[in-house]
Amino acid sequence: MNFPKRERSYWIFSKELKDSNIIDENDDKYIITPLGSRLRRLFIAGSVTYKNSDDKMIKATVSDGLGSFYLTSFKNDYHEEVNDVLNSIGTGDLLSVMGKISYFKNNEDIFYFSIVPELVSVISDNERRFWSYRTLYISRRKLMAIREAFKDDVTSETLTGLGYSIDEAESAIRAKKYYNNYDFNGYLQMISSINFENGIQQESQNYYDIILDYIKNNDDGTGCRYDDIVIAARNAKISQDKVDEILNYLGSQGDIYEVSLKRYKALI
Repeated sequence: MNFPKRERSYWIFSKELKDSNIIDENDDKYIITPLGSRLRRLFIAGSVTYKNSDDKMIKATVSDGLGSFYLTSFKNDYHEEVNDVLNSIGTGDLLSVMGKISYFKNNEDIFYFSIVPELVSVISDNERRFWSYRTLYISRRKLMAIREAFKDDVTSETLTGLGYSIDEAESAIRAKKYYNNYDFNGYLQMISSINFENGIQQESQNYYDIILDYIKNNDDGTGCRYDDIVIAARNAKISQDKVDEILNYLGSQGDIYEVSLKRYKALI
């Protein structure tokens, strides 16, 4: 009997996923990232910075040093092995995760991404560093190919002739087509500035609870104002960038929704 091969899992940083806003027009299961990867499955690694579990699902946040990946695993027989691992871990633990991307787009065309884990493993810091440096190498190779792709009359065949792989060449052409105005140099500077030897700075799990509780307790009936959330977060020593990340995460998980521009309501 011939069994179908598992689809390739891509190694990318969380920033590349977060900045994605293109869905493959021929198959909406696939997203196209700023570096041109056409994917629906990822292999990621990092440190657990948040975990929450209820009777239906387990949610976790994994930081790779540049941002966060968001995991959602439903409690059913199909995910039993994955959930056993997720139930056993806590903040600060290091994980590798292979899984499929899930997404939705709101009325303002903003995408929210999460990963449905298929395989989860607790890893060592050496393994975490290996993932980081290999992903850095892959990303730099793609960025160099993209730089070449922006020259006149460059095709994927031109790029393979320069020594790039077929995947790197095709990704570069897609990046040029769909993300012509993306700040590729800024992205290169960002990923090159991270010191992966120092580990990943931990954040308080309470950050998510603080934001969610504030929205629940300060809704005047028309939703909780964004500016008020930011002020309350600042008093709790949470940066505005972190507030935006948490709001995106809570929205992607269905815990809150934006009832009107910059006003949020809790669903639980």
